[in-house]
Amino acid sequence: MLREERLEAMSAAPDDQLVALADEVLEGFDIELTRGPVVGLLMMRVEEPAEGLTFNFTEVTVSEAEVTAGDHRGYAMLMGRVPEKALAAAVLDAALEAGHQAAPRIEELLVSARRDETERWSQRWETVAPTRVQFEDIT
Repeated sequence: MLREERLEAMSAAPDDQLVALADEVLEGFDIELTRGPVVGLLMMRVEEPAEGLTFNFTEVTVSEAEVTAGDHRGYAMLMGRVPEKALAAAVLDAALEAGHQAAPRIEELLVSARRDETERWSQRWETVAPTRVQFEDIT
């Protein structure tokens, strides 16, 4: 799993499972907290579809944390006010980067979280699909 996909999966993973796994990893894994966890705002930029102009749409609350384990860096930024989850995600990211013995269990949790998130989105789309408007192109 690529790092970007891993960080996405961490945001979708259940908070309690992520924190519990990070607690297990920390029992035998020395880390140094280098940033956070902090809660802040991040500007969300979007592109206007007609002319392709980029504009600042809104601010989003995010939680961010960064840790190091030797030469390995762990990082997480998650939407919402979830500093504990952000710290847990950063610890697990560092563990994966360092090849920790819990890496297979971490990856299993993340694959499961991605699958569950995909299923939730699929169900949402099925719910709204009947409301989709079809336009005819008359030329």
